[in-house]
Amino acid sequence: MSQSPQPRRRLALWSLGLVAPVALAGLLAGHPGAEAPTADSAVAQDAPVGVRVLQVEPAPGFSRRRIYTGRVEPFRQSDLGFERAGLLAGVLVREGDKVESGQVLARLDKALLDTRRAELVAALRGAEADLALAEATRERYQATVGQGAVTRQALDEAREGARSAAAGLDLARARIASVDLDIAKSELRAPFPGVITRRAADEGRVLGAGEPVLRLQETRAPEIRVAVAGPLADTLTPGAEHPLTWRGQPFPARLRAVLPLRAAGTRTLDALFEPADSGTAPHGALRPGEQLELELGQWVDEPGVWLPLAALTEGARGLWSAYVVEPDEQTEDLRGDGGVVSATGYLATRPLEILYQEGDRVFVRGPLAAGERLVAAGLHRVVPGQVVRVLGAGDTQVAANDRRP
Repeated sequence: MSQSPQPRRRLALWSLGLVAPVALAGLLAGHPGAEAPTADSAVAQDAPVGVRVLQVEPAPGFSRRRIYTGRVEPFRQSDLGFERAGLLAGVLVREGDKVESGQVLARLDKALLDTRRAELVAALRGAEADLALAEATRERYQATVGQGAVTRQALDEAREGARSAAAGLDLARARIASVDLDIAKSELRAPFPGVITRRAADEGRVLGAGEPVLRLQETRAPEIRVAVAGPLADTLTPGAEHPLTWRGQPFPARLRAVLPLRAAGTRTLDALFEPADSGTAPHGALRPGEQLELELGQWVDEPGVWLPLAALTEGARGLWSAYVVEPDEQTEDLRGDGGVVSATGYLATRPLEILYQEGDRVFVRGPLAAGERLVAAGLHRVVPGQVVRVLGAGDTQVAANDRRP
């Protein structure tokens, strides 16, 4: 019985599939241009990662900076109103107007006062007539009492009548003076030079005594109030100059006083500043209600090292870590004692504690020795124990030598 030709064809194709790769490998091995993988190419694939380093420079301590917010207040500001009630007859200024001391700002209707004064003037004339008659009578009785024409009783009555008429005259004059004072107080005058910042009433309104009509703000250089908390308030000395920051612009200010009372809610002390007599102080630009900043420094005696935030990675137990490049046995000293820096080294972990942060740098405490080099950035690309290559010989030092204030 003869075998089917189709299975024989399949077997031949399968044998060809096994032989072809072997033959192709033999041809490539015998080809003069083919090369086997070498040890150098394997090393090239595992080349150390290049890292930027910075040199550790210990500091004896740091200056802790605190920023306190203050506000600009007018040196003097007053809500002006009339001392007496009455109908508001006219307001002579508008908001934004500059006024001088003693300038008339508003008036009350004084028609009733003028009528009252006219009545008192008439009463004054009657008192003057009464006094003249009483004095004439007293003089006549005085001349005739010796002749027996009048009794001494009549003379005494004439004398006291003259005194009573004189008192009536003084009373009439005092009443006129009182009305004149009310008429004068019907005009609202500026107590100091300044700018009208608010108008609270218009003509035709009946005002009560003391009701505000206008708000006047003095044009003198304003005062700055800053609430300072903690022990730094005790370091402020009246008369000393401090830099304040307004809209990002620093200018000198003189401390006028520190109030001796702490606020109940914030436990802060109010420090009162005034712009110093300097061309850099924005006297005309400072407006009441604006905010400023006061920066104070306090020296902390705590040895440590300043590092950039990029040189830290999160560690265990709430600490942070940095990677130090340690020299290996086959390279030069990485510490640079002889002025030579190794090209490679391995990474070692240093646990650190952050004591203070300022912007993009931190002051840390931990087992870091002077001159050690640690990875400045890119810690996500390396791991402890990894061999790395230091990029460049001009390593950046940590600029952090704070001075005592």
